[in-house]
Amino acid sequence: MPTILAVTGPIFLLIAIGFVSVRTEWVPRVAIPGMGVYVVHCALPALLFASLARRPFAETLNGTYLLAFALGSVAAMLISFSIARVLRGKTLVESAFHGLGASMANSGFIGFAVVIELFGSVAVTGVALSMLVDMVVLVPITLALAESAAAEGRGPATAVRTALARTISNPLVLAIALGLLASLLQWKPPEMMMKVLDVLAGSAAPVSLFVIGATLVGRSIRGRVVDLVQMNMTKLLLHPVMVALMVWVLPSFDPVLQTTAILLACMPMAGIFPLIAQRYGQEGDCATALVTATALAFVSLNGILLLLRGLGRIPA
Repeated sequence: MPTILAVTGPIFLLIAIGFVSVRTEWVPRVAIPGMGVYVVHCALPALLFASLARRPFAETLNGTYLLAFALGSVAAMLISFSIARVLRGKTLVESAFHGLGASMANSGFIGFAVVIELFGSVAVTGVALSMLVDMVVLVPITLALAESAAAEGRGPATAVRTALARTISNPLVLAIALGLLASLLQWKPPEMMMKVLDVLAGSAAPVSLFVIGATLVGRSIRGRVVDLVQMNMTKLLLHPVMVALMVWVLPSFDPVLQTTAILLACMPMAGIFPLIAQRYGQEGDCATALVTATALAFVSLNGILLLLRGLGRIPA
């Protein structure tokens, strides 16, 4: 518990600073959307590119881990999407972000700190691969669904072309593709370029958390309880169950990476979740779900840690 508190405490403080800053009008609310765009278009792409470009390509790709985490995440996404769309009658855009909320884990911030504390540098590969699944599989699927909804009425072929073009041109997807290419070609960007990228990358986490807190100003959970329950339950319980199932049925791989995959799936939504949703008017519900899921993760994550410790999967 102290380890988790030490990791999540600063997260809540940064969210609270964003909330108070806008609530007291110290920072104007009209500035917040621009800050969100900065994270998604500049800071996070710099972080992804720099991280992937520095890592040897052979270390980045562990096929079985990728398959287990991707299949488990897509399964959680499809189940949550179907609940929202078929059972609850949500719009295509709303259902798309219900699916992303159930499957996009905070691997790079909370998850990284937890698994490194438990397993050391061995777990870094799992963190990188999980983020790769998020950015190459989950986010493009969500963007394609959202863009398809935006293109309704213009014919299915036009909708598909528009969705594909905007997905491919998304800065996050481009950053991952270029980072993997640089890693594959063993191309080392000039030192000055990497310093600039590192400065941008360093701002991704604090600015995104500040924006999340600011987005909560004026938001109420009234009328959103069912949405929050669905998103929190599917993220904190369904996602790790699906990933654990895939780890069990697929060919065996490094036990440390197996446990890392399950633990990363236990994390709440990624900090950029509401920022991705901002363009489609879904940032309020997504930010509220992220904060409540992060709070509930105190309980769910501790329970899973105790279970894995009892099974001998993590050190005592």
